[in-house]
Order: sequence, then C-alpha cells, then structure tokens
Amino acid sequence: MEPQTRSQNKAERARSTRRLPYYIGGAIVVAVVGWLLYSNILNATAPYLTVGELLAEGPSDRLVRATGVVVGQTIVWDAEDLKLRFDIADESGASISVEYSGVRPDLLEDGTQAVVEGSLRDATTFDASAILLKCPSKYEEE
Repeated sequence: MEPQTRSQNKAERARSTRRLPYYIGGAIVVAVVGWLLYSNILNATAPYLTVGELLAEGPSDRLVRATGVVVGQTIVWDAEDLKLRFDIADESGASISVEYSGVRPDLLEDGTQAVVEGSLRDATTFDASAILLKCPSKYEEE
C-alpha cells in the first residue's frame, strides 16, 4: 500500500502546484478591487461646509464642497481663457473668492445659492473643480 500512498501524495502535490497561480491571481484581483473601492469612496465623500467652516479649517488639499450665496458684483468672466472668478458668502458674513476653469454656468448671478467643489488654496481663495447652482425660480412660491 505504501507505493500507492506515495503516488497519491505526488498527485495531490501536483494538483495544488497547478492551482497556486489561480490562488495568487485571485488574491491580486481581490486586493485591486478592494483598493479601487476604498480610494473611490474616499474621493466621493467630500463634506459640505459653509464658508465660515471652510475658513476655520484653513487651507488644505482635501476635496470639500463649500456652500454660499454668489456675490454678483464680484463675477469676473474671461471667455477667451474660460476662467471664472467670483465670491461666495454665507449668513455669518464670511466670504471666499472662487476660481474656476471651464464653461460659465448660465444661472450664475447675484444671490444664487452655489455649491463649489474643490480645495481651499490659501486663506481666501478656493480652487473649484465643479460648480453647482440652485435655480431660484424652482423654489419660489407662485
């Protein structure tokens, strides 16, 4: 019986050796998918802050969303370079200057409620990667 046991052991080792690349490949796939989920969840979870809260935190590379009201007389649009600059303020009176590169939103005007996504570059300048504006006419009573 001993020769048969040796051949069974050899066969079992050969099978497990052939399966090893599949186990390694499976572990790599699980690790990559886990890393992608983790990194995307971190990037997708930007907190909403008022202008005052953002200023209290100070400059950072962290992705945040700041909410405030557009101060209309501060809107400067450079159509040639697609550069937009304007200020937003909150109820406390705190304000920041927002710089954005891209197409100017049609609804951008004085008093519009804005949500800007990006990071606070310095004490008063916010680099926006996205701008969301609320349409005031949708929320007015008829």
